[in-house]
Amino acid sequence: MMAVTALPSPTASLPVLSFRGPSRREALRVGGLGFTGLALNGLFRSRATAAPVPARGTFGRAKACIVVFNYGGPSHLDLWDMKPDAPVEVRGEFKPINTNVPGTQIGERLPRLAALADKYAIVRSVTHNDNDHAIGAYLALTGYSHPKHETLGIEPPATPQDMPAMGSVVAKLRPAAKPVFPYVALGDLRHFGNNDSLGATAGCLGSSYEPYTLPFETRTNQVVDTRTVTAVMTDTKGTDLSGRRTLLDQMNRAAPGLQAAAGAGALDDASRRAYELLSTSATREAFDLSREPRKVRDAYGNDPFARNCLLARRLVEAGVPLTTLYSTGNRDWDTHGRNFFHLKNTLAPQMDRGFAALLADLDARGRLDDTLVVWMGDMGRTPKINRDAVRDHWSFCYSVVLAGAGVKGGIVYGSSDRLAAYPSTNPVSPADLAATIYHLLGIDPRGEIVDQQARPMVVSKGDVVKGVLA
Repeated sequence: MMAVTALPSPTASLPVLSFRGPSRREALRVGGLGFTGLALNGLFRSRATAAPVPARGTFGRAKACIVVFNYGGPSHLDLWDMKPDAPVEVRGEFKPINTNVPGTQIGERLPRLAALADKYAIVRSVTHNDNDHAIGAYLALTGYSHPKHETLGIEPPATPQDMPAMGSVVAKLRPAAKPVFPYVALGDLRHFGNNDSLGATAGCLGSSYEPYTLPFETRTNQVVDTRTVTAVMTDTKGTDLSGRRTLLDQMNRAAPGLQAAAGAGALDDASRRAYELLSTSATREAFDLSREPRKVRDAYGNDPFARNCLLARRLVEAGVPLTTLYSTGNRDWDTHGRNFFHLKNTLAPQMDRGFAALLADLDARGRLDDTLVVWMGDMGRTPKINRDAVRDHWSFCYSVVLAGAGVKGGIVYGSSDRLAAYPSTNPVSPADLAATIYHLLGIDPRGEIVDQQARPMVVSKGDVVKGVLA
């Protein structure tokens, strides 16, 4: 059982939160396709309700977006918002280091990102009240609090009535201009209780706008999708592609059958278009990391997170409008056990290398100017270190990083109090962050979107964070 280490609140005392026991496995799995047909075929039937708007100022500056979601509550006090003058039970084991922006410091475990601070904005005043992981992830990824978590608990099951993930909204309102998937998820969002995709699905928009999901493979240098591709990339007889082969190998083997299926007269135009998309060499090549020079691959690193950072860049170049890159484990940033050990030895070094390589690579290729990159989690960690020498859940103040198209680099927006417990200036909600992402992608946050039952809803109820815009 995991409890919140409460600090004095300016408003009210905090409840002790705990995880529920395992609940039924969510019936609706996220994936590009189903075993007997293409769930994505609706993508080619449904058209956007709003045409892309030409860029005006920062509105629409981003042609693509990469959301790096480090799930589990990355400790803002140990990464982005150090408090070296706080009591030892708050400041922790790590020291701040200077960045290449005078006056801005971040945690010592992020040296590569410190050298790139002029490329990004740190928002140190993000705050919300959904102080547990599943509901926090839902809020962060959709911009909306879960409407029923007070009655269903902190691990409510994902349903077709959920609000859509930002990627699904983008898939509907900003469809890909090229023959590529409009929304790709690298890795999968994993909650305890087996509600694997809460906050990451198309929800009420319908299966046409689900992400094409590639779960992690830790043993090879390729990205492999054994749960989706093996079940999806079938031959025309429906026989499984067995074994743990690379995604490229699976796609190459499946291509002739997909091409044959695309030419079948019995298919409607939508299904034929989906088969064509999967059979095209351009789609397969986008996932082929072996096409990258060894020097580039080495710069990213060889762990699954790093490889997916590189893959995210390739998907941007292929024309995918939004890619979400999840953590490699089940809440691997949920550091209730050995917080400082894991940050020091695995989590922070891998994130520092992969994320820094992504920013530097995009910048060197001239793509950072039109690619929005967002690093975030579901919450932060408690300022006060508990008696087990770790930090617990803390959603009331934490940090998010934005870079690229339309974002002002080299700044810190908002601030926390002396313990990094609550915002002291410019509080920002996840809804505000969602509105800012939509704005930069050329989607009016106050625009209307219609779900699959023809019910209208507002894209975002947040306000654009103008202080981070160039």
